[in-house]
Amino acid sequence: MNLFSYDSPFSRFLYFVADIVTLHFLWILYSLPIITIGASTTALYYSCMKRIRTGEGYVTQNFRKSFRQNFKQSTILWIVLVLVGLVFSIDIRFSVALGNTMGRIMLVSCSVFLIPFVLLALYIFPVQAKFENNLFNNVKNALLMSIRHFFCSLLLLVIYLTIILLGISFPPFIGLFLCCGIGLTGYLTSNIFIYIFRKYIPDELEQDLDASGKTFY
Repeated sequence: MNLFSYDSPFSRFLYFVADIVTLHFLWILYSLPIITIGASTTALYYSCMKRIRTGEGYVTQNFRKSFRQNFKQSTILWIVLVLVGLVFSIDIRFSVALGNTMGRIMLVSCSVFLIPFVLLALYIFPVQAKFENNLFNNVKNALLMSIRHFFCSLLLLVIYLTIILLGISFPPFIGLFLCCGIGLTGYLTSNIFIYIFRKYIPDELEQDLDASGKTFY
């Protein structure tokens, strides 16, 4: 097989890199107003999961399509998450500043509620990208999935923390992250979400194989 033919492993790798870089910069561009981060994150996951599932390479079109369709709900979710996160941040700072028994009680209480908040934040935008539902049901389903698939949730946390630690302790990684970090992170975590979501959509794998022209072996 020719090294530069469309179906060669080398060409497929180049297309993959190009898509990851494209999604990285699309996310940054569409997130610049800050308030649109939720919608752009939803679009990122939609595009990544679509590419992984069917091999479809139209990442720009998929990103824009999802951004438009999910803009309202994703923006509301993002604003709520930011506001709740700020409340947690203020409460934790205040608890630490007290430095007494009451402060420790408040800190433990915050921690108890912080765990489901973090789990929800991990799942809510992929769920929004995948399922057409109202806000309440998407939030409920995201939280239930995060608890039911707790080991997958831990794996997601490990991936995010590893990327953060590499950025802090390994300077060369910063250059890689600036070039494609968001797209690569979205792609890595999307594989986990596809595995989870297929438990709720049992026919999806067969449909994806048909769409991509692949078959079971």
